[in-house]
Amino acid sequence: MPVLINTLRQLSFVLTGIFFSVLLYAQNSKPITGKVIEASSGLPVRGVYVKVAGKTVNTLSAADGSFKINARPADTLLFTHVGYAPVSAVVGDKLTMTVELSIAGQEMDEVVIIGYGQVKKKDLTGSVAQVNMKDLNKAPVASFDQALAGRVAGVQVSSDEGQPGNTMNIVIRGGNSLTQSNAPLYVIDGFPIEDFSSASLNPDDIASINILKDASATAIYGARGANGVIIIETKKGTVGQPVIAYNGFGAVQYVTKRMEMMSPYEFVRYQLELDSADMADMYLTGQGKSLEDYKNVEGIDWQDLLFRPAFMQSHTLSLRGGTNQTKYSFSGSLVDQAGVIINSGYGRKQGRITLDQTVNKKLKVNLNVNYSKDKNYGALSSSQASTSNSYATYLMYRTWGYRPVSAGGTAIVDDLFDDEIG
Repeated sequence: MPVLINTLRQLSFVLTGIFFSVLLYAQNSKPITGKVIEASSGLPVRGVYVKVAGKTVNTLSAADGSFKINARPADTLLFTHVGYAPVSAVVGDKLTMTVELSIAGQEMDEVVIIGYGQVKKKDLTGSVAQVNMKDLNKAPVASFDQALAGRVAGVQVSSDEGQPGNTMNIVIRGGNSLTQSNAPLYVIDGFPIEDFSSASLNPDDIASINILKDASATAIYGARGANGVIIIETKKGTVGQPVIAYNGFGAVQYVTKRMEMMSPYEFVRYQLELDSADMADMYLTGQGKSLEDYKNVEGIDWQDLLFRPAFMQSHTLSLRGGTNQTKYSFSGSLVDQAGVIINSGYGRKQGRITLDQTVNKKLKVNLNVNYSKDKNYGALSSSQASTSNSYATYLMYRTWGYRPVSAGGTAIVDDLFDDEIG
């Protein structure tokens, strides 16, 4: 019994001390009111945990971001919320305060997207190549496949034509078939696409490109991945204030290498060596000239009339932003590329809309709309103009093979047909 009495006596002392401490704290504390907002958007933040450091006094911010708590001038208030960096503030002589929370920037180990999932780069066992998007976007090209040339080991990029807008041929680790297509499988934002056109995607809208080059591609995508897989992830909206971005460039293209053509003197001498009788009558006796006279005649280099400096321009305008529930992205691009061969060129208009809406924890809606219209025009340098004597109907053959000077000094540039040679 004496032990119980002593225990009750000690407990009463403790409770009395706690009561007087709380009473003393309540007498020295004052009500602090304020509002918590997001630093980037200025919108109120609901459910922020507000606590007096070292005390059990706490509260939560309301739907409009407002809060009320009792604290002493020497106290420090702590503001925490999931997804935001914690903030502390000393009460001091303030009776009201506005607190700004910034979205927490968390570092993540470098990951590689492979098929239906992703792994850390250090744990990757397959042969996967990643494209450096910063370097790729520096290339003044109309489509991303043109910029891949020489940037990824084991990936061959070539073109059958030099015409602007022509589709590039991409072969990964060599050809696998003699009769069928060796084109890789494209996976755009998780959707496998066959016969993909690179013109439908603006290079500035691409966030990452990963290329699967070994048997892991076949294991994931089956026979469709036998020629390799190119996985492309596009840019989407991010949490924060709307961000408007513009990216554009202008460039001038030239023919870097041209054939060295014969001068009028060299051409006539060559014709005399081939057929001295007829050519002498056409270029010498019939015109009252000698071979030496053609040294002073100005010839025509048909390459000067075929090739030109070609201007190219590209413009991209985008708007991206969103909240924790809604993320959006709008972008549009315009490409205009003149060909180095006269009357040839390429143009493209492209627009893209993405919307990610989180309805609740179990439902998320994604919208992805892409529109692209492209057109290339002009004669193909490798096409035949006729089925008879086909080798002579190629555009460059006709340019390099035509004579630089006429026998009678007529303006062969303006004539549709050369009557002197039939």
